[in-house]
Amino acid sequence: MKNQRILSGCAAALCLFAMTAPADHVLYVSPSAGRVRDGSFEHPFATPQEAQRALRARLTAGERVPWVVSLAKGEYPLTEAFTFTPEDSGTPDAPVVWRGPADGSAKLVGARDLTGWRVRPDGRWETDAPVRKMHRFESMLWFEQLYVNGCRARRARYPNNDFLSPKSVKPTLLAGDTELMELEVKEGDLTALAACSPAELRLAHIVVHHKWSATRRPIMSYDAAKGTIVTEGRSLPSWNSWNVNSMYYIENAPFALDEPGEWLYDGVRKKIVYIPRPGETLETTRFQFPEPGLVHLLRIAGDPANNRFVQDVVFENLGFLFSDSPRRLYFKGLKGIPEGVMGNADSIGPSAWPGSQAAVHTSASVLADGAHRITLRGCTIANVGEYGVWLREGCVSNRIERCSVVAPGAGGIRIGSTVAPQGVGRGEHVTGLKNGRGTGYNVVDNCVIAHGGRIHAEGVGVWIGHSPFNSFTHCEIADFYYTGVSIGWVWGYAGSLAQGNTLAFCRIHDIGQRALSDMGGVYTLGTSYGTSVTNNVIYNVDSRSYGGWGLYPDEGSEGILFENNLVYDTKDSSFHQHYGKDNILRNNILTFSRQGQIALTRAEPHLSFTAERNIIYWKNGPVFTKYNATLKETGRIVWKDNFWWMADGAPSFNGKTFAQWQEEGNDRNGLVVDPQFRDAQKRDFRLNENSPVIKAGFRPFDPSRAGRIANDQ
Repeated sequence: MKNQRILSGCAAALCLFAMTAPADHVLYVSPSAGRVRDGSFEHPFATPQEAQRALRARLTAGERVPWVVSLAKGEYPLTEAFTFTPEDSGTPDAPVVWRGPADGSAKLVGARDLTGWRVRPDGRWETDAPVRKMHRFESMLWFEQLYVNGCRARRARYPNNDFLSPKSVKPTLLAGDTELMELEVKEGDLTALAACSPAELRLAHIVVHHKWSATRRPIMSYDAAKGTIVTEGRSLPSWNSWNVNSMYYIENAPFALDEPGEWLYDGVRKKIVYIPRPGETLETTRFQFPEPGLVHLLRIAGDPANNRFVQDVVFENLGFLFSDSPRRLYFKGLKGIPEGVMGNADSIGPSAWPGSQAAVHTSASVLADGAHRITLRGCTIANVGEYGVWLREGCVSNRIERCSVVAPGAGGIRIGSTVAPQGVGRGEHVTGLKNGRGTGYNVVDNCVIAHGGRIHAEGVGVWIGHSPFNSFTHCEIADFYYTGVSIGWVWGYAGSLAQGNTLAFCRIHDIGQRALSDMGGVYTLGTSYGTSVTNNVIYNVDSRSYGGWGLYPDEGSEGILFENNLVYDTKDSSFHQHYGKDNILRNNILTFSRQGQIALTRAEPHLSFTAERNIIYWKNGPVFTKYNATLKETGRIVWKDNFWWMADGAPSFNGKTFAQWQEEGNDRNGLVVDPQFRDAQKRDFRLNENSPVIKAGFRPFDPSRAGRIANDQ
């Protein structure tokens, strides 16, 4: 009876751990630990760091057994990254497992609570801005993310759900790569700016969306008479600069606070202001902001340059929540801003971000270098400021499985580097990693990666740089403002290590959302022999201006197989190749693109791609888009056994009938035929049993197999 009473008062997960590992090989952690703490079940440690120190001592002493560190339900605050070094390693036969309850209720949290809220006469809620005490002085803590009951609240924005466009822009290059940008607003767009004081303007942002990146800068001044905004920041390259086609909005200006769920950092009044949503009450609403400057929550800190690695550690059922995305910009003595915001070298003011494709200028909340056989299983990485996870240098044979990366400020999961290693030549078939600093052979399976880009709009769901033989399978990748999956980081045919990668059985959707351009569901770059994109479902891809493609092999994409993918409801082509070599588009269903179905922008002397046994099905528009005048040329594309059907009329192939197009040597064994989907209008693209395309050689595949596997064990 005594044992029954003890067990009935414990978390179920702790009971499980006690049954699956010897008691002397389990260390327990609980946020409610008492003063006596030895890591036993009765006297658990209070923090993961305390358990780590105790375990490290035992590992160093040679106790190489399968250790389990059991974290009980609750929150474990972080003020610095929870860091693992080679001394924390296990072995393949005796891994170290850090495990929380199966419901994910053990959470490592990089946030502070914001309390002291009160209701103003106008119904808005207000509290004092938090401060940092430094000796005898206090300085205000600047933050740009606020979470209300665990969800990121939107900072005051104008316009709320759309963009403005400038009348003109005028850059002035200063010292180095810094520039002043004078932006002339259109008449009537921002008259409310005139009511803002200079100090209030300096605490506001202008956020500009270019083609494939976003720039965020503080406002230096506003001239109401001229209708011009002046900002300062890093200059941008000419191919993605500010121009009259760039879209922008204003953030954290007092006049922009006008909708429920929005908040304002009112640094002039030293207040935080929030407009509550219907049903929210002070008693039931929790406010949190990231620990200032805390970017990394979990840090795997091996030393790959010296062949020292963190190995055989498992993180299971843990939450890693809330991290910052700071960019320093020191004020220049502007009057009216409280001393704590502008005063000393430790203060952080409004962030200045130059923007970059795929937000590669950012880091990640879980950052790994020199990681071998590390596993993240059943973990949640959420509400973070930059990427969720980054396997950067020297990361080999790691696994991320059944995890959720949700609401990252930038993108989801990154693998590899932006820098090509020396000695990798054009078209080289990579058979291994070049040195101990190479990253590859990692597996991501059955994960959710969603709701990203809320701070760095150009973040992508999945990014693979110079890294070979990685596998992404059965993932749900959704709700990003830029590309869903990006593979490769070489423009043209220079050497690349992004070869032999696999993207299979993933569901990729709600990508772009008219926020940026030149993007797609799956985007590739450079020589990629052995890379396969197969059995994925890609839909709802939309861009701000041009692009919004489904499958998008960009500059120099080479040696890639696209097979058994279902692509539908894209803005522009289901498949668009800028330029590349020897790619294969086989047995895909490409449907309902609004501005054309297949495109090739640049024809080259070599074979660009082979299109074989695909179903191309559309309404209201051309087969080929405005980008592919070069499709008229023969010898650049091999068309073979494809099935074409325009649901509301006779298709035109560059102004010719299908028979005339075939006479030019194109798709001589192809057919114009209704594939007989079960219900194309309801997006049921399963084929009827008597479909003529099956009889003609199309190999049916099951789109329902894409995405996460339910009840995965």
